[in-house]
Amino acid sequence: MADSSALNGEHEGETFADIVADNTTLNSADFFQCVFRNASFQYAQLTHCTFEQCVFDCCNLSLMQLHSTKIVGTKFMNSKLSGINWSSPSGVFSASFNGCVMDNCAFVSMNLSKYKFISCSFCDASFINTKLSHCVFEDCDLRNCAFHKTDLSYADLSSSCNYFMDAESNRFHKTKFSLPEAVSLLSNFDIILK
Repeated sequence: MADSSALNGEHEGETFADIVADNTTLNSADFFQCVFRNASFQYAQLTHCTFEQCVFDCCNLSLMQLHSTKIVGTKFMNSKLSGINWSSPSGVFSASFNGCVMDNCAFVSMNLSKYKFISCSFCDASFINTKLSHCVFEDCDLRNCAFHKTDLSYADLSSSCNYFMDAESNRFHKTKFSLPEAVSLLSNFDIILK
């Protein structure tokens, strides 16, 4: 189990395995092309940090707080990312997510156009005033997600499940859905289905 003090300062091309930084406050640390494997950052507070072209593999970042932190070209794989407010990074945010648990996360007033989420769980997550145009949710669980004032134009949810979206408060244009999941959208209308 590695010491979290090794995370201070600037790092390039390093691998951090089995780091435990739970409840840690990390200030002004920069990571470029670094790999985090089996690392834990539960309840950690990251302020003025930068993660550029990094990889988080099999990590637990649940309830991590991001303050003025830049995430650029970073990959999250098979990681637990529950309860994170992704809306708070300093305007620079680009990442990919594969096999992640993102339950109870907040994506508020963010531009996630053309993002691809693969095999992720988004139970009780919030997408409010979010741009999801051309976004792909591939094999994702969207149970109890809140979609409000969200642009879902050209988004693809055809392989995902458990979603409901209000047709009046969200924008749909050529959005892809599939049966039987798309039946949930009929509850937007004052109809009786037999």
